[in-house]
Amino acid sequence: MLIPLLAAYAFVNVYRPGGLMAYFFPITCWSLTALIILWVGGPQKVRLWFSKPETAMATLIAALQIVSLIFVSLFTSFGRSPYSFTPIGIMINIAYFSSALIALELSRAYLIKSCPKRRIFTGMALTAFFYTLIIQSPARFITLTTPVNTIKFIGSELLPTLAQNLLATYLALLGGPTASIAYVGVLEAFEWLSPFLPNPPWAIKALITTLTSAAGFILINETVSPIKLIQTGIISRSEIRLRKAKSHSLGWLTITILAVIIIWSSTGLLGFRLAIIASGSMQPTLNVGDIAVTIQTNPEDVQVGDIIQYWRKGEQAPIIHRVIEIYESKGMTYIVTKGDANNAPDEPITATGPVNKVIFIIPKIGWISIYLKSFIFQAWTFFVSNAPVAYASLIIALTASLFGIRKYRSQPPRKIRKMRK
Repeated sequence: MLIPLLAAYAFVNVYRPGGLMAYFFPITCWSLTALIILWVGGPQKVRLWFSKPETAMATLIAALQIVSLIFVSLFTSFGRSPYSFTPIGIMINIAYFSSALIALELSRAYLIKSCPKRRIFTGMALTAFFYTLIIQSPARFITLTTPVNTIKFIGSELLPTLAQNLLATYLALLGGPTASIAYVGVLEAFEWLSPFLPNPPWAIKALITTLTSAAGFILINETVSPIKLIQTGIISRSEIRLRKAKSHSLGWLTITILAVIIIWSSTGLLGFRLAIIASGSMQPTLNVGDIAVTIQTNPEDVQVGDIIQYWRKGEQAPIIHRVIEIYESKGMTYIVTKGDANNAPDEPITATGPVNKVIFIIPKIGWISIYLKSFIFQAWTFFVSNAPVAYASLIIALTASLFGIRKYRSQPPRKIRKMRK
């Protein structure tokens, strides 16, 4: 299932034609991918997996998320849709998002349904994370040049998308692709076909998306029949008691609370910010990959020995160094900083702009973001520089797999001959 999906993803993201082909080429790629996945996996399974309660619940959760965004936007703002609303434009828009939607959700359902029951939670997490990365454009990861942008991307895009994909994966496990299509499809249809879209601040939008997804997961987990939970491996027969079902909900509530903290900490609305250390100028106090928790402080309250975060004009990344001197000159207060591992101090800054003071250090956690960005950048660079070889390999592997499956299916089952004494 992954070979045709990855092939379509590569073609769509590397080859970008102009004009109407910018729409027709992705539509063709995703449509062919959906047909291949359906043919390989077997269309009869989709009919067997269909569940009306889960599909209806998925539609309700998506509608709840849309209504929540609209309600919040009544107090913030709305924006005009960037898409065309002519009859032909609407038809192209529907074909554009629905072709990718069907291909992704079909492959998601076949993938999660093939996961062993004893490892179903690991399979759900890996599947959701994989589709979170597939939905994002590779160029989006490469543009994360500063720790601030990285944290904002994780809080505003990656984490809410992961929450949605966890819910979609759970729906695909319980109700097949029709349930996940009902959830994701309603959200996609609203985004592509509504002339006016909710436009709240990104932090509020991310918060609503994450909370709605978590609430939907908990609602489905509490309403689905225990028999189906046993069949899918969510719980065992010994875990059918109510206290075990509540433990899954508590786990999701914990994830939601952590998500809210990460999202809102990047905005500073919780009173603190997180900053990933990307250089070794403050070693051994701060090492690369550490996360510094900072709070905004008045420049007058800064003292010698404090570690502060500040911004210089013309530089995107902030500086986190230790204060070594504070002096006044011509009625202005100046702050001099220096990295613990540097030989020379920095240029003095005036004590007028915003200054954040480091109050706590979380070691090594920031390496997750650094490794993720580095891996995607290297993989994308390798793929682009070796595009002809990569295309040929994908086509050969896809052809071989298809003919291999077809040959296997065409062979009649062998009869076992009984040995005569």
